[in-house]
Amino acid sequence: MSLDLGNTALQIDKMALLLKSRQGDRASRLQDALRSVDAFDAGEYERKRQASISLHWPVPEMLDSPQETYGAPPIPEDFCVVAADGSHIDVDRHTPARCFLVNIGISALTYGSRPDANLFSRPRLYATDDELALRDPLASYNEQSIEGAVLGAKRMVDEAFALVEAVRDTPPDTPTLALMDGSLIMLGLVGQGFRDFVVRELVEEGFVQALDQFRELTRTRTVAAASYISLPRSAEVVNALRLTLCPYDEPDCPRYCGTIPAGVRPCDAGAMGLMDREVFLELLEPGERSAVFSSSSGLVRDHYQGHDIHFYYIHAGNEIGRVEVPSWVTEDEGLLSLTHSLIVDQCRRGPGYPIALMESHEQAVVTGSDRRYFAELVEGALSDNQIPVYASEKSFSKRVRWL
Repeated sequence: MSLDLGNTALQIDKMALLLKSRQGDRASRLQDALRSVDAFDAGEYERKRQASISLHWPVPEMLDSPQETYGAPPIPEDFCVVAADGSHIDVDRHTPARCFLVNIGISALTYGSRPDANLFSRPRLYATDDELALRDPLASYNEQSIEGAVLGAKRMVDEAFALVEAVRDTPPDTPTLALMDGSLIMLGLVGQGFRDFVVRELVEEGFVQALDQFRELTRTRTVAAASYISLPRSAEVVNALRLTLCPYDEPDCPRYCGTIPAGVRPCDAGAMGLMDREVFLELLEPGERSAVFSSSSGLVRDHYQGHDIHFYYIHAGNEIGRVEVPSWVTEDEGLLSLTHSLIVDQCRRGPGYPIALMESHEQAVVTGSDRRYFAELVEGALSDNQIPVYASEKSFSKRVRWL
């Protein structure tokens, strides 16, 4: 039976009424949060952050005061924006061969006196035993199949290295922004309980090596690496405001508030349930960015080998976006300004979203028909080589309608 749309519609109407009833309370809490921003004391916040014993939510290091805003610098006369995005076909146990495909889309857009555009994709099939699993070099019997969240992280590593190679092909005398979609923090690995060798190979020997190569490029050319997150759901800055509301000198959530219901804790007033983008929509004008903040991610602290991840919010015209950069970008005012000015410019050229990322996504996307054709190609290649083709009955049933 298909989805009962009538029953579903009734539940959606109830949800809408519930959300409407909460709008007034949310607006009031937003105004309280803005007052907390105005009263923010950076010194007192840092003292509390350092004194914190245990917090139930992550708080960033505030490299500047949250009420600070910065207008977009002018763009260079000549510049490049290179973006990478990816998609994949995961391992499917219902198909006759164990393999997966990663497709990386690249767009390299050059503006100014020598305008140019280079759009392409690079599909890569992984099919050997060594390619389908990560193995612990200290214990060969420990292995992790590359599928699901691990494949998502593997794809992120491939995107980063493909972006490095594409940047190397740009004119060395032209300021260049290297742009990725989503977070620079490998969030798919957080809280999943993966063993150390998995994180080590994907992060320390994978993504971090790409960041090293980006930083090395800055020695001979003007290159800034960044990522853009559309409609971010982060609340790290809001969490910082919660910390300023904590009445205890040494904040310890389990000790002081572990038994207090959500909504009545001292830090809930004017902060609970809000997202950073809601606050910065009130603080920023189109084209402006916020102050820079430093992520408190434990994954970054333990495995990024000195590449701290900083972030700021930007008013892209139609939305508040989150921009993440390695710490060495924020340490160079010219590189930081380059990320700001070029991302604003990219959003203006696109429908409120960086056009280079749009183009790289178009190159990377794998459609439903692509996936079906991929499965047929695998089956055909096996059959041509006289390899027995086995597929599950479930896979067959999805292709044939019996009634």
